Amino acid sequence: MSELFDGYEADFNISFADAQSKLQQVYGSNDENQRINTMKQIESLIDDCHDLLDSMNLEVQQISTHQRSSYNAKVRTYKNDLDKLKKDLKNLMDDKDRRQLFGNSDGQQGGDDNDENFNQRQKLLNTNASIERSSQRIQDATRTALESESVGSSILNNLRSQRDQIINARNTLNEADTYVDRSLRTLKSMTRRMATNKLITYGIIAVLIILIFLVLYSKFSS
Repeated sequence: MSELFDGYEADFNISFADAQSKLQQVYGSNDENQRINTMKQIESLIDDCHDLLDSMNLEVQQISTHQRSSYNAKVRTYKNDLDKLKKDLKNLMDDKDRRQLFGNSDGQQGGDDNDENFNQRQKLLNTNASIERSSQRIQDATRTALESESVGSSILNNLRSQRDQIINARNTLNEADTYVDRSLRTLKSMTRRMATNKLITYGIIAVLIILIFLVLYSKFSS
């Protein structure tokens, strides 16, 4: 499973480095169309990074519990780096929107209309930022729930395995008790047979002694 994680990690690092490089290109470019196209490419790369992070999260759930913490730490670090990159891109896009707003307002509308449009635009941007933050919190909560579900599943599997071991041990003890009972019955039977054999032996000896006495008596009496 760790090999798949390593593959996703390598793809993430390539996409993230490409996005960072393009972000620097945006900072250094004065061509507005080129800046917009580059920002769209960065958005696509960020989406790819998110998909790769989700794939890494899924692979982490398949790794044994005692190894999972180091992989989770990596995923959290990558997520923080990606969030910072998204924030930088959002600042650039907000700056682009503001420049477009002021550029379009020159010579077209009066000062009051400009202020009203700017305020409406600003409210829309703030609302969009709030929605993004809420979506991010939902994603974090979902990931936490998935991790908790995975831990709970692992605990249940461990408990199930321990229960099976206990059942097997109990069955083994029952079998051992059965063998002990059989052994005791065999020993008792052997003891009874030995006692019977002793009685028979004593009886034979007694008969032989009586016969000897009878023979001796017959000799002396004749």
